[in-house]
Amino acid sequence: MVQLLGESQDLLVRHFIVLIEVELSKRGISYSAHPLLRPFIEMHARELSEFVLKGIGLRHQFGLQAIETMAGDPARLLRVDLWDSLQSHINDAQQHFVSGVGGLQRILAQIEAGR
Repeated sequence: MVQLLGESQDLLVRHFIVLIEVELSKRGISYSAHPLLRPFIEMHARELSEFVLKGIGLRHQFGLQAIETMAGDPARLLRVDLWDSLQSHINDAQQHFVSGVGGLQRILAQIEAGR
């Protein structure tokens, strides 16, 4: 099974943190909007990353023979279908977040109204 480890996972999480921060700032939401916004962003970035990582792992399961064949040629490990799949899962995760970000705006507005 294909897995992203270490720095690759960290880069993916940071990618989603930036995406979330940008999408929220487009809607006028900054870290000063609520004290729990930073943990919210970090948690959702990790969840989006998990979605991508699990999707890649499920879509690309290799048998022992395939791994032995690829192990002799590092260029074969850089398979185009893996990169296409990774990009597809990242795009799906981004669209999912963007489609639901309005809910966060409503929650923050309700919190502000209750103060």
